[in-house]
Amino acid sequence: MTVREELIREIEQTSDDVLEVLLSFLRQRRLSNSEAFLAIDLAEISSAGLTAQKHYPLRGMPLVIAEDFDEPMSDLWDALGT
Repeated sequence: MTVREELIREIEQTSDDVLEVLLSFLRQRRLSNSEAFLAIDLAEISSAGLTAQKHYPLRGMPLVIAEDFDEPMSDLWDALGT
């Protein structure tokens, strides 16, 4: 997955409040390109829900390990020649 595709996927899953804050920041940054980096108001982002917006699609799914997971693989060792 490219960075662009990953970014688009994250944007699609983000709430409108967070997107408004980010868009506002990007506009300010563009206008002040010659100035020093503008600090983001963390309280504003936090209230928009950015910090709680992480997406973990596998969380909560059961972890299944094969019954023979830790059994010796003699065929593999023979093929490796050791």
